[in-house]
Amino acid sequence: MTKTNIVSLSCLLFLLSGCAWVEIQPGAEQIRVIDQAAAAQCEHVADTTVSVRDRVAGVQRKPGKVQEELETLARNSAHETGANALLPLGPVLSGKREYAIYRC
Repeated sequence: MTKTNIVSLSCLLFLLSGCAWVEIQPGAEQIRVIDQAAAAQCEHVADTTVSVRDRVAGVQRKPGKVQEELETLARNSAHETGANALLPLGPVLSGKREYAIYRC
């Protein structure tokens, strides 16, 4: 691989790491993320596991971006059920995260 190819590939990976690959559905932006105390006052509707790529061409994506995209997917899922809140059920692991979906 030439030096030019390496630089070009590095630039491409840098640009891709900042891209938003997940779009929020209309109405899903109203879904809020709650904590355990708030969840106790709400009705549990469902659970969901969402996932995105945490690596692009072998390069680790920014953890904050991965978490943001996972939350967007979870909000979309909650919106489809008619719920209005999410509770993360654990950390992000290999681009996956579980959420409980609530109606408050």
